[in-house]
Amino acid sequence: MKRTNCPSCGAPVVFRSATSIYVVCEFCRSTLLRAGEDLQNLGRMADLLEDSSPIQIGSEGTFRTQHFVVIGRIQLKYESGLWNEWYIQFDEGRSGWLADAAGEFIVSAQVAVSDPLPAFETLAPEMMLTLDGRSFTVTDLETATCISGQGELPFRIAAGYDVNTADLRSNDRFITLDYSEAPPLVFVGQPVTFTDLQLERLREGRDSPAGGESSLKVRAFSCPHCAATLQIHSPAIESVACDSCGSIIGVDNENLQLLVRAAQALREVPWLPLGSQGKLHGVDWEAIGFMRRSTCSEGVDYPWSEYLLFNAEQGFAWLIEYQGHWSFARTLSNPPSVSRGQAEFRRDGRDFKRFNSGKAEVTYVVGEFYWRVAVGESCMVDDYVCPPLLLSRELTAKEVTWSQAEYLEPADLCAAFRIKVMPPRRIGVYANQPNPLIERHRRVCRLFWKLALAATVFQLAFTFLFASQLVLRQHMVLPVRSEEATLRSQDFVLKSRARALLVRHSTDVTNNWLSLATTLVEKNTGDAYPGFQEISHYKGVDGGESWSEGSPSDEMIFRGVPAGTYYLVIEYELGTDRRVAVADTLEVVRNPAAWSNFVLLLIFLATFPLFSRWRRNAFEAQRWNESDLGGDDD
Repeated sequence: MKRTNCPSCGAPVVFRSATSIYVVCEFCRSTLLRAGEDLQNLGRMADLLEDSSPIQIGSEGTFRTQHFVVIGRIQLKYESGLWNEWYIQFDEGRSGWLADAAGEFIVSAQVAVSDPLPAFETLAPEMMLTLDGRSFTVTDLETATCISGQGELPFRIAAGYDVNTADLRSNDRFITLDYSEAPPLVFVGQPVTFTDLQLERLREGRDSPAGGESSLKVRAFSCPHCAATLQIHSPAIESVACDSCGSIIGVDNENLQLLVRAAQALREVPWLPLGSQGKLHGVDWEAIGFMRRSTCSEGVDYPWSEYLLFNAEQGFAWLIEYQGHWSFARTLSNPPSVSRGQAEFRRDGRDFKRFNSGKAEVTYVVGEFYWRVAVGESCMVDDYVCPPLLLSRELTAKEVTWSQAEYLEPADLCAAFRIKVMPPRRIGVYANQPNPLIERHRRVCRLFWKLALAATVFQLAFTFLFASQLVLRQHMVLPVRSEEATLRSQDFVLKSRARALLVRHSTDVTNNWLSLATTLVEKNTGDAYPGFQEISHYKGVDGGESWSEGSPSDEMIFRGVPAGTYYLVIEYELGTDRRVAVADTLEVVRNPAAWSNFVLLLIFLATFPLFSRWRRNAFEAQRWNESDLGGDDD
């Protein structure tokens, strides 16, 4: 660290970094060039514009466990507002940059690349570039104007010069091409959150008090068209739409400019009043802007509402409402790499499917916005869904941005913002609305498998504990007779009462029928149990195709048969279609395993998950009926 004095005003000047060549005096704003042990005054630096950044010279933070301190900054202005490049120094001596724009933070450092860089004029959003073997997508093209500098800087800057920049992204990597020099400067960085930076020594009034609410100062002014009172919650605000007359006012630091006079003929009242404050995902938000957007499909307009939320530290977020369905959305700092027209992609273990594509147009605005919003402003939009998430890509001639929206239950929204008024009634199924029947279907399926397992265990236990027993097997021949004939089986013994007694006839009858009257007789008491069976079996070849009808076997069951000695009396009649003797294998089985009831039980139990699945799929079908691209459900 080198300490010296400003040659212009004598104030102390400190060089914390050995790589710093220039420093701007905090007292007289002189730009000082370090030349050995001397300082050369290059002239007065322009004043900084008031912005919403909580960071200041001397702020400290952490990136990848490495502590750093903010020692300088460059302030630029582009179409969407102010943009700060904070010059930071790490404890081990290396330096880098912390970009701060609209609540998004990126830590980067200058690198050298071997690949040739394209001219700025040849770039376009979503163009693919390969740098040192890695593919990047062009996401933003800007022409920024340097406003001023502050603190220590590694190179000289001058207020008022324009610089073309191109932002490129690849997953969690971020590249900025700075065309202020030839060849362009390349800065490689990584998006980070305000919380992850663990910043300390922030600007006075930016730290949250014990109550958790920000002490951000709100500036009031009058509409230059109708004199209605308007407010600005952040220096990052670029335009304000007057609720009284519909005019859109541009905000240029302390200056106001009437951009569009009474552009909106119809006044719409936001359901969520502007100025409402609430906590979502642990962050205190205030609704500061409202817009209506619309897309047209097959001649039908589909409008929706968007509320701009603001937090001094977290920046901006959105509440989106369509037909009573709400989502909370934030811009993605690490967007997916998805080609135009791609049907689906995978991100963070989730499968996203394209739901809608079209042109979205702004139809109404009121309140504050961080860019120069205008009625009629449009962009191309692609929506990809994986409930409860919805990823949206918005493409203009200069940039492509991605946002992630998460479905928000209306009751949770009302609780967060303490709204007593009933929210708009939900209509239909929204793109990212969670399917409440999915978890219910899973519970039904889990219950089905538990009951099916229990039934199977019970059936197997019953089969083994009450094992079936073959008590008679006899081969018989049924000769051809012109009238009914009678046969008698061998005797068999039942040592105990039989729950069921199965009598099975397995014959070789073919292209004929056989009528059987089988009577079970107790030998000692003469008790008789009659039964009747009809066997019919035909087969052949027709037109080269084999066919068959009926079966050569049949069985019947006698219930509750007492212990004793039994035999069967079989009276039969053989059909005349084919007059040949029939071989019959007679089997008598004591307590046969009854699988039919088990199968019927499983079929009955299966109706519940099948019905639950049908309801789940019906919900998904209703969702995809709202898509202009169609879809399928599993």
